[in-house]
Amino acid sequence: MERIYKIFNRYMAAALVAITLLAACGDDFLMIYPRTDVAAGAPATEEVILQNLTGSYQIMLFESYADGTNAGLPYFSDFRSDDFYKGGGDASDQPAFNYMAQFQSNSVDVPSGSWRIFYTGLKRCNGTLDACDNAVDVEPAKIERYRAEALTLRAYYMQMLWKTWGNVPYYDKPWTQEPFLAKQYTFDELYPVIIADLDAAINTPELPMAVSGDEMGRINKAAAMMTKARVVMYKKDQSKYAEVLADMNAIINSGQYELITGAPAGLNPVDWIFTREGEFCRESIFETDNIPEGKSWGSSWQGFGNYTPTVISPRDLKDPAGVFTSGWGWGPVQEGAYAIFNEANDYRKEASVNAWPEGTYSAGYQNTGLFLRKYAARIGYNENTTGDAALNYENNLRIYRLAETYLNGAELAFYTSGQDAAQPYLDAIRDRAFGNTGNRIPATLNNIRLERHRELFGEGQRFWDLVRWGSDENGRPVEQVLSVNDPDHNLVRTYTDDKKFLPIPKGELDKTKGSEFELVQNPGWE
Repeated sequence: MERIYKIFNRYMAAALVAITLLAACGDDFLMIYPRTDVAAGAPATEEVILQNLTGSYQIMLFESYADGTNAGLPYFSDFRSDDFYKGGGDASDQPAFNYMAQFQSNSVDVPSGSWRIFYTGLKRCNGTLDACDNAVDVEPAKIERYRAEALTLRAYYMQMLWKTWGNVPYYDKPWTQEPFLAKQYTFDELYPVIIADLDAAINTPELPMAVSGDEMGRINKAAAMMTKARVVMYKKDQSKYAEVLADMNAIINSGQYELITGAPAGLNPVDWIFTREGEFCRESIFETDNIPEGKSWGSSWQGFGNYTPTVISPRDLKDPAGVFTSGWGWGPVQEGAYAIFNEANDYRKEASVNAWPEGTYSAGYQNTGLFLRKYAARIGYNENTTGDAALNYENNLRIYRLAETYLNGAELAFYTSGQDAAQPYLDAIRDRAFGNTGNRIPATLNNIRLERHRELFGEGQRFWDLVRWGSDENGRPVEQVLSVNDPDHNLVRTYTDDKKFLPIPKGELDKTKGSEFELVQNPGWE
């Protein structure tokens, strides 16, 4: 389907903005800058609500270059795991990331771009919800849908802060006067707050299970359910496993989604999902809608491109096939991680990793010759950009795929009803991975974990999975898995449970010192 992108200057006249907002969906819907800050409690027209809501979505497009740092989810979440090395130029290239990879962060040398980006998301969602509460001349059904979208986005942003920093400030109303400070919640206290937002969204009849056509890229009920699954499973709240499993079944049985089992011209179906042609396919539950425009060095709070492909691609690459191009060489894949694809004819091996031979690229720090393929920089994906090419790839970030729904189902069914109940979910994943039914394996807990590792490789879930499981698919304790003595790749580190959260940035601690909401640093950090 032909897409028309209308990108407006922040200060364009409100009348022109209103014309664009008539469609209020698809690429136009997600790519309009918020125009005005409306005072809390002030009457809000539909235009004002949409201005706030599009601003809330916009954070998704800033995340890969969060406040000027290379914080894309596939890299930021996984180079603390057993899948990737930090990489880059050398150990001093972005030292905060090197400390993070070594579990030696401190409050000064900590990647704080994600803190700022997701708290900005919280602020914008609160503004949207306040506008919904004070809507004027807006159809009630529209208000309820906008509210459900904002609640889901707020929960998504907060669960990222919650998993990354653990004990974090939270507020649910627009700030009206200084000082702009909020109570710090413990990890356990914030959990029901996030769940309440998601339950409210899921129980909103006006929020559809799926979207299509010009609405691609908008939040749907399935995205809210998937966010709830991640939160509940990370908290290991077994009291909610049955209801989350029911949500997974509702998505699977809705008829709105399907695993991609075939691709044009005999292409690898898993690989095809991550190309431009595979965007918003039937397997996609929710993904960002990136286009190669607008981002520039030094101006991270604008634009629509994706920086991650540059970050994770090898330096000075010369691809003989003319498909891929070069980047900064961050996140080389660990050899042991590549070895999990040890079965013949598994589509996911080729779709997940590019193995580049010597002479086709320049080796960087912690080089292995192995790089993530799913979000690799592809030739032609940043052409005719209006910003800096390295920041503006069109690769959409696949936040939720139906494959994860099946894997959640397998794990939850195992815990609630046993191996037999989990088997159909795992079979579906294995059948697609090999293109036939001849490679099924018993749905033991370790096999379910192994398939999750393979299927979601490089999609930003591995570190969180290891932490919540407390062990890997081979039964090794997480402390053993993540504690590494690998001098050949300049990685020697020790993991303990207090390293699952990053230290709260010093700047945030300093802002609150002496106030009624003085932040307390996470245990184990300075």
